[in-house]
Amino acid sequence: MINFSLKEFVDENIQNFDPQNPQDIIKAEKLLKAESKLNNTFTINEIEEFLEYIKNQEQNFDNILNLSVIKSIYNDKYPENLKNKPDLRNISESEIEEFREVFIPFLKEFISVSVRNNQWQNLIYFQHFYAQFFSAESLDFYTVLLHDKNDLIIEGIIKNNNLTYLKKNYPFAVDKKFYYLQSLVDNFEFDRDILTINNVVAEHQKTSIDNKVVLGEILTAIFHFNASNDLTKNVIRKNQAIAEDWKNQKKGILSNLAYHIAAFFAKDQNPGLILFLSIVIFGVYILSFFFVISIDREALMFYGVVNLVAIYLAYRNFKYYFSLFDHKNLTDTLGKISATLLITMIVGFPLMLVVGFGLAYVFDSASEGKFPSGIIAPLIIIGVRIFLNKNK
Repeated sequence: MINFSLKEFVDENIQNFDPQNPQDIIKAEKLLKAESKLNNTFTINEIEEFLEYIKNQEQNFDNILNLSVIKSIYNDKYPENLKNKPDLRNISESEIEEFREVFIPFLKEFISVSVRNNQWQNLIYFQHFYAQFFSAESLDFYTVLLHDKNDLIIEGIIKNNNLTYLKKNYPFAVDKKFYYLQSLVDNFEFDRDILTINNVVAEHQKTSIDNKVVLGEILTAIFHFNASNDLTKNVIRKNQAIAEDWKNQKKGILSNLAYHIAAFFAKDQNPGLILFLSIVIFGVYILSFFFVISIDREALMFYGVVNLVAIYLAYRNFKYYFSLFDHKNLTDTLGKISATLLITMIVGFPLMLVVGFGLAYVFDSASEGKFPSGIIAPLIIIGVRIFLNKNK
């Protein structure tokens, strides 16, 4: 590979260096060999390869190499400030076309380094501003690397029991910029890959909550792929509500607590410990009813309604957590019942307090002949949330 730092050295030391001028070539050769002897900066082989290269060049590409990003890549340096749009007005298409072939090995190296280091934003900038510098060979190389990354995601979802490791080792799997880049490069080319990832996610959704969260993040990231195919576009769009639901399985104090309760009971625990805890939890749950009935029958009715609501909410919001259990295992079944009761009590207690205080406030306001205005805001919030959930 040509060492283009030699050209920089020549340009700095020979004023108006012209590679088409034989006298300038002689000056450059003497200068470089002298520098090699004095400082060992360049090897003789590098000098000869460089001189042979510039002698055979029909273009010196000065206009193109004035572009800092292209110049850096050309000199085997990773470019900076890719987000600045270049001025290409003084560069002809014929010059760019000729340069593309020379640029192939350098562009491949830039792409390789960027992909290896997950520099998707830099590749997006390059795709936006310098797409005309891709040759057919460079693009083929580029698409193969991206296909390989997609294959890693697909294989990882199929084979990996712990998708948090997939996310850690292949962070691009949940990176929206990775998928957006593919639609910039060629949305038709990667359409099949994106659909395959989506289908594999759907096929492996019966998994642990931690895995479910990662699958939701993958579906959310895929949304940023701008598909040309209407079928793919609709599938991606429809999956967003599901993705948000999966991602939120551990979001919030109650959800996180419910997750850890379910995870505890789903572990390979000692059957004796599970039995003991189940007896304690069931006993406390039954005693809570005796405690409420000791107050009065109206309180028992209220408590019963609250528990039914709590069980419904637990089933609706925490049902994914119970995918952790093996229903064919008696200990797991007992653990699931105990976890459900415990989660119900945890959800039901604050719900009972909120509803109880709310009803007490309404009754007190009504008995005093006042309108319970303080309850309007909570009712509006609850109504909006119900409406949004129905329209997801």
